[in-house]
Amino acid sequence: MALSASGLGSGLDINSLVSQLMAVERQPLSAMARKEASFQAKLSAFGQVKGSLSALQAAANALKDAAKFSATKATVGADAGFTASTASGAAAGSYSVQVEQLAKTQRIATSATTSFDPVDGSEAEPKTLEIRFGKMVDGVFTAGETVDGSFTPGAGSPKTLEFTGKTIEDLRDAINKGDLGVTANIIDNGTAKQLVITGKNTGAEQAFSIGGDVGLSYTPTADAGVSTDAAYRLQSSQDARVNIDGITVTRSSNTVSNAIEGVTLTLTKETTAANSLTLTEDFAGARSAIDAFVKAYNDTQTTLKNLTNYNAETKAASTLNGDSTARSIQSQIRNLVGGALSGLGETSRLADIGITFDKDGKLSVDGSKLDAALKDPKRGVAAFFAGSGDTKGLAATVSDGLKNFIDAGGLLAGRTEGLNASIKMIGKQREAFEARLESVQKRYSAQFTALDSTIASMTQTSNYLTQQLASLQSFA
Repeated sequence: MALSASGLGSGLDINSLVSQLMAVERQPLSAMARKEASFQAKLSAFGQVKGSLSALQAAANALKDAAKFSATKATVGADAGFTASTASGAAAGSYSVQVEQLAKTQRIATSATTSFDPVDGSEAEPKTLEIRFGKMVDGVFTAGETVDGSFTPGAGSPKTLEFTGKTIEDLRDAINKGDLGVTANIIDNGTAKQLVITGKNTGAEQAFSIGGDVGLSYTPTADAGVSTDAAYRLQSSQDARVNIDGITVTRSSNTVSNAIEGVTLTLTKETTAANSLTLTEDFAGARSAIDAFVKAYNDTQTTLKNLTNYNAETKAASTLNGDSTARSIQSQIRNLVGGALSGLGETSRLADIGITFDKDGKLSVDGSKLDAALKDPKRGVAAFFAGSGDTKGLAATVSDGLKNFIDAGGLLAGRTEGLNASIKMIGKQREAFEARLESVQKRYSAQFTALDSTIASMTQTSNYLTQQLASLQSFA
């Protein structure tokens, strides 16, 4: 770099001279900055690689569940009176189902003609309300008719409430706040305020009687609306009863689980005729998980290709072009996914079920071949992905293999630690170099200041001598 100055002597442009010299001295800082930017770019690139590999591992883990490959779905006839869902263990088949009876809670009410008064004119002592649960036996079920039955109290002590209020509203609130297994509300029918008490749970064994000295008593009866007590029945507690292929099944709730293995029936209404329930194989979940795995693998390949690419036309190299770690990951991932497995039946590699590599190194799915393989028990697709016994399937093979790259102490962790260390070292070098530059700048400033003084002194001497010589010439 050429130096320029405004003149000589005391007219030296010291600041400009020092500035230009320091620009030369600072050139190594630019090299440091470029090197640091390169390390930062690689750090970001390896972060992208780790993210894509983590997504691939998650997709592989989703294929470890063999139940995905043996799922079923339930189809229920129109207006069947129930819905159905399936879980592990359900097998394909058809059933005839009739909802003969829904599970219900017991519900009673106080008199419809006289408002219930829990105090009855007296506020002297706290009163008690006792709830005792038991079983309501309706009698013999014959030809669709139920004869009168009886209430059998359960074992144990009754649930007791001490009531200190004054009104029917106070009693309602006390019941709802207490741990009695029932809830209460009030209905004003225009003639009287009726207290309605309802059990919290359905089932024949959730019938309840009411006692105590609060002025309300009730013993369950099979006759609706008939009672010698201070309350009458609105609804009896009862079990659900459903007929499945001619077999009667009872449950205490309207959710009937495992009457058919792996199937849950949710009863919604009673019906007079049977309706169909059909269980069929459902490979939608498995197909979706496989497609997600293929996409995750292809996304990983795209990420690696973009980060390692070299554009011959523009002569521009991507961040990880030529990087040995990136090349190693590319080759090892392909080997993990495309390798053959043994001991898992007729399927040993993805190509056996219609998933092959294209010319770009990505996976391509032959949907018809894959769907056929999923339906073919001989293919053992579930075992191929999820494994069998002590033999790992493709899902675990890929997932475990990826740990070598993305886990703490893995290949990517080692590279990022090295890059971070290099960035840190450049930071320290920059600090030391800038400290040295400060000293250099001070030295240049001092040197040019001294030079300026010397030149100024010499100029003065020169001017003096010139004057003296001119004086001598005047005497000549």
